[in-house]
Amino acid sequence: MTKSRPRRLTTSARIDLAAVVGMPPYARTAIGTKKGWRHTAFHPVTAPRAREWKLHNGYLKPNRFTDPVEEYWAMRRCAGLWDVTGEEVIEISGPEALAVMDELVPRDLGRLADGMSLYCVLCYDHGGIVEDGILVRFSADRLWWVGGPAPAEEWIYAHSRGRAVTVRSFHEEIHVASLQGPASRRLLDPLAGGAVAALPFFGAVETRLCGVPVTITRTGYTAELGYDIYVSVAEGAGLFAALWEALEPQGVALCGSRALDLRRTEASILNIGQEFDFRVTPLEIGLDRMINWHKRPFRGRAALARQKAEGVRRRLVGLRLADDRVAVPGEAVVQDGRKVGEVTTGNWSPALDASIAIAMVAAGADAPGTRLEIAMEEAPAAARVVPMPFLDPERRLSKA
Repeated sequence: MTKSRPRRLTTSARIDLAAVVGMPPYARTAIGTKKGWRHTAFHPVTAPRAREWKLHNGYLKPNRFTDPVEEYWAMRRCAGLWDVTGEEVIEISGPEALAVMDELVPRDLGRLADGMSLYCVLCYDHGGIVEDGILVRFSADRLWWVGGPAPAEEWIYAHSRGRAVTVRSFHEEIHVASLQGPASRRLLDPLAGGAVAALPFFGAVETRLCGVPVTITRTGYTAELGYDIYVSVAEGAGLFAALWEALEPQGVALCGSRALDLRRTEASILNIGQEFDFRVTPLEIGLDRMINWHKRPFRGRAALARQKAEGVRRRLVGLRLADDRVAVPGEAVVQDGRKVGEVTTGNWSPALDASIAIAMVAAGADAPGTRLEIAMEEAPAAARVVPMPFLDPERRLSKA
């Protein structure tokens, strides 16, 4: 039996800003500046049904439609349909596209085949992370970087100057839906004319969905079997409406960002601005596997090699709390009366029926089994360090 509303799991403001103040104007200029906030292409379908909203990378998106835990279980038992716009598509094209990205990404892109994608990080010269994201290869001279609100576009553009490369953001031209859950392949494939069934893990295909041109990648923010769907803004509302009409009778639920956050916490999928920023390196957050030390030089290599040799001084860890309170980002993590870190994410895990958290702690307080406390306002909460991911560590669900 799962708990649907554990203590300290807060509810965000239930307000539709668009309904209150209308759609604010924003300047459409020739320069690459994002201004104001706006509706996603899928807003005509989601707006009548959503009960909470959130702002992400300039777009107003549903935070929940019903109860986040109900949406979570609907996705895990069948499938959930999300508006994940705000994930920004940046296209890198031209004869040197692959070479430029291979200099910016610590992973070896030489093994990335056409029609495949990789989870990667971009690093500054000092080793800090610009952003994590999905790199999609259509060909050696056409790639997509799919990330979020970080300055990835500026970083890629800065290092493409003088090269045979064009960098272009599709932030206002391509919006992203996501179908996640164990039934997603079975339900999506007939709507995509059979283009999904054979798509491998992290595969990508340009096809038609419900008759609309789209790009589909077998990726997602849930660590479940699932697919991200990229569509032009002009055709986004029609596609989302057609998807919902076809999928709702099959048991699919509309899901919001709060349900997504529950599952991404269980899966230990990291969130920029919470688990890391430009001051944090891949070595500190368990992304050592993102670095190929044998490839040709890449941005940040010297700083990362130095940190590896010296040893990291802090690490991201998973925590399991002894009671049902939910930790809040920023709360201190304490060992023997001394602060050793801070919570970055706290959530109730419906699958584990337990309160879990992710925290950045000092080296020495990061070993599995270590007893710690979280300095909550009313009283300290006992916690112990546990391996991450909390659920399905071998990613069998997403690879199914």
